[in-house]
Amino acid sequence: MIRAGAGLSNNPVTEHAAEEVAARAMERAGIDRADLVLTFFTADHAAAADQLASKLRAAARTDNIVGSSGAGVLTGEGEIEGRAGIAALVVSSDAIQFRSFLYQPLRAREGRVGAELAAMLPQGEDALLVAFPDAYNVEPRALFRGVEQAGFVPMVGAGSAENGALGKTFQLRSDTAATNALAGFALGGRFSAAIDITQGCQPITAPMTITKTDGNLIVEIDHRPAFEVLAGVIKGPLIENLGRALAYIFAGLPADRRRNEVGPGQYLVRNIIGLDPERGVIAVAEEIFEGERICFTLRDGERAREDLEQMLERQAARLSRKPAFGLYFNCCARGRSLYGIENIDTAFIHRALGDFPLIGLFGGFEIGPLGEKNHLFAYTGVLALIDEK
Repeated sequence: MIRAGAGLSNNPVTEHAAEEVAARAMERAGIDRADLVLTFFTADHAAAADQLASKLRAAARTDNIVGSSGAGVLTGEGEIEGRAGIAALVVSSDAIQFRSFLYQPLRAREGRVGAELAAMLPQGEDALLVAFPDAYNVEPRALFRGVEQAGFVPMVGAGSAENGALGKTFQLRSDTAATNALAGFALGGRFSAAIDITQGCQPITAPMTITKTDGNLIVEIDHRPAFEVLAGVIKGPLIENLGRALAYIFAGLPADRRRNEVGPGQYLVRNIIGLDPERGVIAVAEEIFEGERICFTLRDGERAREDLEQMLERQAARLSRKPAFGLYFNCCARGRSLYGIENIDTAFIHRALGDFPLIGLFGGFEIGPLGEKNHLFAYTGVLALIDEK
């Protein structure tokens, strides 16, 4: 049986907030000892991460504590952005084994770290990796390639983030708080994991083809200057302020390059990082190739809510009961900055799936599987629902 509970606190005093979330989580789980504690905290609590870990250890009676800093934190109770927050999830199970890890340093060692993760995965069992790399010090594709040495193993998580004041993020395991690191845990045993994504940027063009490139520069789309194609998409006052336009307009590229499709649920959102109207080119933050499909997407709160509802409808139709617990990794550019108000994502999840233990953070990027491959996502929410098999 899986028993889980979550707690949330906006108390600015780390010691008191940690006591609050631990007590609430343990009481809601109905346990006196946890097999795993997962905690997320805002930068306001980073300096006292050792106190946070100590309080969680005392309440949950385990050293198996994993965590990460985030731009915000959330549970089923709601979301905390722009102020101090701590969230904690406690889990006890006789069906699942939790193996936590912390790798430091991470920068320039991503491939080796990924290979070590692959080697620790349980063999002949269902497995799931939950990972929180330092968003400032990771090349995610190298990490994914290392993990792929074990074949395809789904990975979910987020890039550890902060509020922009510290210039560094934090990863936690047991009583060790690190930076330039990767923290997380692997699940093995008898469980099911339903993973789905919701995009904050929705297509506003039909799929097109990149017909000429130069490095990461798109020179032509459908044999027309790429900037000319993009300019035809930008409407209203945004055309007068291209820098501002790039906060709303993004490239959608294939998640599975073998299939080379950018239909619903098949694209990755990537930033447009440069424009040259005179040369007619645009630059994107991704490797590209001639013949690759592309669409342009719009970051829009109303479209994002619609996509979130559709994702949750899929999961509600699949579920026969409430999950044992859930993980939700939300982009720091969603939440209040996308919708104008807080608690939209968690309110929609609660309405669609009911009241169950849920924890998450607002990260610098999101990690999830799509097309039998793990990817870095942007402006996305990644939901993982865990239950007994």
